[in-house]
Amino acid sequence: MRVFERPGPANTDETIEIVRKASSQYRYLVVASITGECAVRAAERIRDTTIVCVTCPQGMGWEVDHMQSGPFADIPELQKVRDEWEERGLSRVPMQITPENRLKLAALNVPIIQGTIPFFGPSFSMRLHLQQVTSLDILAKTLELISTGTLVCLECVLMAVDAGVIPEEEPVLAVAGTERGLDTAWVIKSSASANLFHPSKGCRFVELLAKPGISYQPAMAIDYLR
Repeated sequence: MRVFERPGPANTDETIEIVRKASSQYRYLVVASITGECAVRAAERIRDTTIVCVTCPQGMGWEVDHMQSGPFADIPELQKVRDEWEERGLSRVPMQITPENRLKLAALNVPIIQGTIPFFGPSFSMRLHLQQVTSLDILAKTLELISTGTLVCLECVLMAVDAGVIPEEEPVLAVAGTERGLDTAWVIKSSASANLFHPSKGCRFVELLAKPGISYQPAMAIDYLR
């Protein structure tokens, strides 16, 4: 297992290389990719497995005016992104795949999955609008103790199965990161979200291939996301 010195996009290339070396053993690689960039980079380098891009649902965005604290203030590469947005006078940046990357992914035969995030959709609205913490929030924050990407890897595998792109009970590679880029890689036995805790065919963490040594813990409210 590779342990990175810190979380963030600086680990993207090495994370891709780690799963590239393992990819011949697995039929699927699930890539968390907000803008499509990481999915394109993975698909251009890995040709012996089916790559699936999982992205954010419609309506999500980064609130640039709320980035004075959190990962966009603490992680150098994300701070640079925030500063560029501020220089351009942007107050909100949609979390969506760029048109250019959509064309590249289509040319690389990479399907794009976009839907409700299992531990973030309704439960996030309950935290934000009703000030209620749910058991899903506790589960999500517990997974983030390993790494932010660990939570996202699980969510992306569930979303890909729910969308019918990968089967249940399939060992798959999954990569994700901390807001942008990649810093976490897992082998996960897939399941539909409705079978997450099923005693035999539920989702299971099989092998951790890479993670930051100390995970980044976003605040429960996540003011910079809406």
